[in-house]
Amino acid sequence: MSWKFDWSRRSFLTALGAAAGTVLTPEAGKLLAEGMGSKNAGVADILKPTSNDGHPIVPIKSGLGSTGDIYAELGVTPLININGTVTVIGGSVMKPEVMELIRQGNQHFVLIDELEMAAGKWIAKLCKSPAGYTGLVTGGAAAALVVGYSAMMTEDLEPRLKTIPDVTGFPRTEVIIQKSHRYAFDHQIRQTGATLVEVETKEQMINAINPKTVAIHFTNILSDHGQVSGPETVAIAKAHGIYTFNDASADVPPVSRLWEYPAVGFDLTTFSGGKDICGPQASGILIGREDLIKWSLLNMSPQEDRIGRCCKVGKETIFGLLKALEIFIEHHQDFDAVIRMYDERAAVITKAVEKFGITARPRQFDPNALGNVTPFYSWQIDPAKTKITGHDVLLQLAATRPVGIGSMGAGASGMRGRDPEADKKPKPEHHNHRTEDPNTFGFAVWQLKEGEDRIIADRLQEILSAAKA
Repeated sequence: MSWKFDWSRRSFLTALGAAAGTVLTPEAGKLLAEGMGSKNAGVADILKPTSNDGHPIVPIKSGLGSTGDIYAELGVTPLININGTVTVIGGSVMKPEVMELIRQGNQHFVLIDELEMAAGKWIAKLCKSPAGYTGLVTGGAAAALVVGYSAMMTEDLEPRLKTIPDVTGFPRTEVIIQKSHRYAFDHQIRQTGATLVEVETKEQMINAINPKTVAIHFTNILSDHGQVSGPETVAIAKAHGIYTFNDASADVPPVSRLWEYPAVGFDLTTFSGGKDICGPQASGILIGREDLIKWSLLNMSPQEDRIGRCCKVGKETIFGLLKALEIFIEHHQDFDAVIRMYDERAAVITKAVEKFGITARPRQFDPNALGNVTPFYSWQIDPAKTKITGHDVLLQLAATRPVGIGSMGAGASGMRGRDPEADKKPKPEHHNHRTEDPNTFGFAVWQLKEGEDRIIADRLQEILSAAKA
């Protein structure tokens, strides 16, 4: 299936990315302002590449990237994101200012530890962290789990730093977790050598604490599944002299959670940098006690012979994350305005499909929900007017080329290995994106770039025209 619109793959990608991806240097901006009034100034002169970091900014004339369409060069399909900030499709797209900070971060060499400590103080101030807390840029929230739990067990002791995940002889290696809080990412806790101890009730949590207990883990996205709340968890841990870790990786917006969760008293809290914060995909934020953050840094790159050496964070990623966090906090102060923008995008789609007997359903949105909080929009198909199911609409959107619209294979868990016992297990049920009605389809619009709502609307008109009764 291909587009019927009048553009090539290259022109489509180029036009779509131009406004979002162009950042002029101060010199180029000055030339642009001066050159607009000059009859002798051409575009090439006005936008002449400059050299701010010791290297010229030049176009790629040969090899990978020279066509302007790196996706086609590698033979992969780029996507318009209606799935959400899932890692399997790249999380989110960085803003131009973030890309510019990444470029500026490439200007010089720097001691990574020094940069990390300075960035941590900047994060703590921006996120209104409690006194005695600081921050750390990690290689994603999962990496924050690895280095954070390692820190709790190794402290700053070199012999432990070198031997973990062999925790033989470590005094405290057990982590209490509510059974309902078990999730895919507790693998990152277990890979440190820690042992998870499951509990269900508050009484069981207290009784499970013993001299080997190092911490209690709290999975924020599963808060409403457990019997022990976050504040109760913190109170129990403090009363028994053990640590707490809150994994809130997907739980902003609202932006206030960046300071509300650490303020509860969790010793460490992590947020993903590559979801709605729109920082580098391989970035995370760890906020916590200064001693634990220091020990976390001791457990990760750039240090060698460490469990977290593979959790490397480059100087460019650190700068990009800081700028993304700054923009996110500023932009989301008026979250109502952000929601209105999403509503406007959905309205473009609604207007385009009305003539096919398709109507907008009530917007689904709970601002207090956990995990990628955003409105979900859906539409009702009148089968008497249009002969197509909601599932088939989504399939055809995903099959769109040269750029797919969503992906039916973008499950959050990613690729899975072979299960020799699969034939003996019940088949999982597949649901239609938050609705059981086969005559509906829906998706989120929060990760759309400017103009992509119109592209989706046009493509839906093409799909629905072919299905008109």
